[in-house]
Amino acid sequence: MDYHIFVVLALTHAVFATVSPNFNDCRGQFYSSTPPVGLDSLSSSLTPVCHMYENYNNPFFASLYHKGNRYALYSAYILDTQPGDTTGDDQTFRLEPQLVDTRLPQEMNLQPATETAIRNLGLSGTPADLIKQVQAINSDYSGSNYHKGHLNPNADHPDGPGQKATYTLANVAPMHGPLNSGGWRSNEMKVRSIAATCGKMFVITGVVPGNNWISVNGVQRINIPSHVWSAFCCLNNNNQPMRAEGSLAPNNANSVQAGLSIASLQSQLKSLMGVNVTLFKNNCT
Repeated sequence: MDYHIFVVLALTHAVFATVSPNFNDCRGQFYSSTPPVGLDSLSSSLTPVCHMYENYNNPFFASLYHKGNRYALYSAYILDTQPGDTTGDDQTFRLEPQLVDTRLPQEMNLQPATETAIRNLGLSGTPADLIKQVQAINSDYSGSNYHKGHLNPNADHPDGPGQKATYTLANVAPMHGPLNSGGWRSNEMKVRSIAATCGKMFVITGVVPGNNWISVNGVQRINIPSHVWSAFCCLNNNNQPMRAEGSLAPNNANSVQAGLSIASLQSQLKSLMGVNVTLFKNNCT
């Protein structure tokens, strides 16, 4: 059974997850309030997540979480055109208890607190095993030679809660280190410079599931994406589309195809994943 999780992120332990089907609580994170079409057909293990901070009414971003692969298939957000310093680098990635069972506490917690909550609920099974069935844990990445690659980068948001909200394991996927810190980071910086010329920019960044896995003690833990992709829709001050581009990179080299048309990116994603994909309504035109 899929659980549609509504996530409210806070600086401390006060982080919440509540049922929210079909991105109903965060459609404003998508251009024309329309989530991508096609990607949701890839698996029955996909769960819409709306990430919100504390008592703010506006969600910070949305992601389509893949329980089987243990990462988000994509994250969607509005890029802030005046990002601050990156202050979230020392953040610990947290777990989301309600991915295990919606009766668990709403607070997003570190693994020990999540395991305690599972014991208190009396669920059948070992708490650590129940967690690992549906999500990655921090130690899965240790020694893997892959980065925890942010789909929604902290630097695309101002200093403060917007950056800290990106530090959830639902917003990262295994990325080739030289790509994450090299060509992909440069591509993110270029998109930020373009965003400064827009009235508003909508971004969707995702991955293409691959055939290899991060394994721990012989057990497949996190699928390793074959590619990373991103697309932006830039609006003018009258909320009219003025520019849209995409990027695509193999997740085993430091090489990025940038400046792609949305149609071209969607065509390549169809070739890679076998589904027709529409990232933005009317391709942001």
